[in-house]
Amino acid sequence: MFSHVESIRISGVWLPLSFFSDLASIFLQECIAFIVGMAQIIHAFSKSDYKTILVPVTCYGLLASSRLPDFVTTINLLVWIWTFLLQFCAANQIYSIDEDLANKPYRPIPSGLISVQFTYVVRWGLVPICLYLSWVHQVFYAGLSLTLAFVFYNELGLDSYWYSKSLLNAIGIVSWNVGAALITSQGPHGLCGQYQVTPFISVALIWTTIHVQDFRDEAGDRLQGRITLPTFLPVASRYLTLFLLNSWSVALAIFWQLGPAALACFVAFGIYLSFHILLQRTEEDDKVSLRLYMVCAGRGFVFCDVLAYPSSPDLAYSCSDPSVPRGSITGGLSKLVNVGYRY
Repeated sequence: MFSHVESIRISGVWLPLSFFSDLASIFLQECIAFIVGMAQIIHAFSKSDYKTILVPVTCYGLLASSRLPDFVTTINLLVWIWTFLLQFCAANQIYSIDEDLANKPYRPIPSGLISVQFTYVVRWGLVPICLYLSWVHQVFYAGLSLTLAFVFYNELGLDSYWYSKSLLNAIGIVSWNVGAALITSQGPHGLCGQYQVTPFISVALIWTTIHVQDFRDEAGDRLQGRITLPTFLPVASRYLTLFLLNSWSVALAIFWQLGPAALACFVAFGIYLSFHILLQRTEEDDKVSLRLYMVCAGRGFVFCDVLAYPSSPDLAYSCSDPSVPRGSITGGLSKLVNVGYRY
């Protein structure tokens, strides 16, 4: 048993240690709270675009590789796609606060999770980060294309007109897909003549049909005063979409020289989607239509290559990796990459 003097001495030794232990515990709790808070803000920024951008572009990139991407490559792919998505969401939501208050109050600005001023910092701070990642992964031109499209779309207000909005959407999605495909392929692949026009067809397809996403946002677009095809032609735009989707389905099936069974399945999906858009008109139905549309747009350039082979000897694969069997899904998809996007 310690004496009174010994007790004081021992207390004098342990009291500072207890203080620093409590201080470290408080600091750790604050760090955890900060990380959780930032994760909530980041998730709220991009929550509504996981199904329309992150998942489809990731799938496109993985399928486009001539070999199964390793774990590190897959993580690099996800980080590249998501950082650009976060940049776009931050830029876009600065200018859509009133619309988000009405339609998406969970987003960080209307919900009070982040201020507009700090969102500006996040938006422009992500630009050099995204371009650096693009340079590291050798997809700088795809990253630059996305960055410029974001500026034209948001800061310059070209999202207010349906024709410029659709064109910028087309450029953005194709740039995302090309960048994702190049990251996973880790090297350019030779393209035969028929496939060199694929990026241009992609832009044309998306430009003429991406207004499908505006059906779900019609109320918010009217509130913001945006001139989109659904706000300009509420009923006629659905009939126009019916015509465009079916025309593209037939045209792409012919272009890829599908066999009878593949052609029937391919066109049937387009017909189903177009009539779903025409007949199912609630906001929830339009959200489903958009998800189906993302599949529909992707199938034109992802699965047709596989379905078409070997219907024509002119479509012989020129994939530079001899280990990839002809007719395999990864071997065919590797040709859809636009080599011009690689510096």
